[in-house]
Amino acid sequence: MADDAAKLTPFQHIALTVQAQVPLVRAMEAELGVERAHALVRRALDDRNRAQTQARAQENPVDIPTLAAEFASYGEGVTYEFEVREQTATTFHVDVTACGYAQFMDDIGARDLGPLLICDCDFALAEGLGLELTRTRTCMQGDGVCDFRFKLAE
Repeated sequence: MADDAAKLTPFQHIALTVQAQVPLVRAMEAELGVERAHALVRRALDDRNRAQTQARAQENPVDIPTLAAEFASYGEGVTYEFEVREQTATTFHVDVTACGYAQFMDDIGARDLGPLLICDCDFALAEGLGLELTRTRTCMQGDGVCDFRFKLAE
């Protein structure tokens, strides 16, 4: 089973995970209300993501070239177009202009959960890796671009 998971692209892994999460979030929304359900999910996902990436960063600290390569890998097997706006030793600024993750969420009828289950996870992941992330727009929310601005944390 672990070997199969290692062969998944980042998109496939996220798609499988999200497909399992959507019915759980919908049930929580019905029981607790959207706001409370989303707050619980956000906290749980952030705690897990931060812990996983902190452990990884302790073993293999992330630098900007590694981040850039991993960022590109999220496009394996899915529509994913981006333009690097700036890359230095401490910053990586990139705009995603075509996002198959948003299309995937449309396809499963859960675009409204895309920010919760996919996009907003980026902040805790970045934090765990020792990065600061600023993003003001996303394709998932209909902005036509995801404006990722990563910086090595001081």
